[in-house]
Amino acid sequence: MNFDRLQVVFKVVERCNINCDYCYYFHLGDETALARPPVVSVETATRMAEWLAEGCAELGIRMLSLSFHGGEPMMLKPRNFDAICSAFRDRLEPELDLTFNMQTNGTIMSPQWLDILARHRVHMGVSIDGDRLANDRHRLDHRGRSTFEKTEANLGALRQRSMEGAEFLGPATISVLDTANDPEQVFSYLAGLGLRRMSFLLPDRSHDAGFTGGQDTALAYGEALYEIFRAWLTHDDPGLRVRYINEFLSHFQLATAHSDDEVTFAKDSGRKRVTQVIILHSDGKVGIDDSYIPALSWFRETPEYSVGTTTLREFLEDPIFAEIQAAQRDIAPKCGHCEWYSLCGGGDLENRFSSRNGFANPSIYCEGLQYFYENATQLLVENGYPIEYLDLALAS
Repeated sequence: MNFDRLQVVFKVVERCNINCDYCYYFHLGDETALARPPVVSVETATRMAEWLAEGCAELGIRMLSLSFHGGEPMMLKPRNFDAICSAFRDRLEPELDLTFNMQTNGTIMSPQWLDILARHRVHMGVSIDGDRLANDRHRLDHRGRSTFEKTEANLGALRQRSMEGAEFLGPATISVLDTANDPEQVFSYLAGLGLRRMSFLLPDRSHDAGFTGGQDTALAYGEALYEIFRAWLTHDDPGLRVRYINEFLSHFQLATAHSDDEVTFAKDSGRKRVTQVIILHSDGKVGIDDSYIPALSWFRETPEYSVGTTTLREFLEDPIFAEIQAAQRDIAPKCGHCEWYSLCGGGDLENRFSSRNGFANPSIYCEGLQYFYENATQLLVENGYPIEYLDLALAS
């Protein structure tokens, strides 16, 4: 259990009010998630808060990030959300550093919600894939209607409250890439909203899913990432943080450079904080990080525990966590010889999975990631980054 921070993703609502066709529920292929209570009760949430307080005290955990998720967490009644946040604060503060986050589709908002979110300092993330055309490709409601106008309006409401002093409300955005969209146009639309933080995600996919061809190829996704990078450079606003771009650039950021033989990179100047992710469900069950769902045949066999019958320590001592660590180290031979390995690390675990070879594969997005790294590093050099430091950064 070698980690600094516990990230708890709390599925307070196991349903969604929109019919997002790339949602992980579509990957499950069964009724497992839908069999849970649709909404967590305040009583169950309070027991979970006590369970986490006892477990963190036993393990000496001093940092906990609680992410309200779903489904759609804002389908919870505002007064119940308020009570749940208060229960977690009562039981976890001041013994540890507690932060609240929420990921929402942004279609539900009200002055009451804004007041509660501000009072509990909830860092907000809103899912939106771009302008109306981009967002409507996948994010329609259950009657096939656009959700764009509601999401855009509520983003504006969050942004306004941030400007009035509740800066932690953000909001940040998460956008799933679709190669049918114009990536530069998507970036320009989001930047035009006055946002300060964005994330762009590759679609959930394993080798078992594959690509459909045409515009849906690994290379096309790499090209999209590069076009967003170029658009960000042209936008020329260092205060606008795009997560994958900041992660990429941090690899090359110099801490000191006294000579070619004495170079320190910022990424090496301190120990990286390690976060352990666990999932709490509305029925009081606890499981592993569900970002691994694309590795579906493997994920279905992973264990679940109940907060009523096991401790946090007992859950974290399950062999599944050692198995995940071993899988992360078990890279494909191709990755061990790749010049971009220090950037990619073999790719996200779920994107490496196949039923035949387990996780010992390159990322299904390998070709696209190589395209992005090759062209983005070339652009850095063209803009003045010392080429002699480039090789040092990649080697470290």
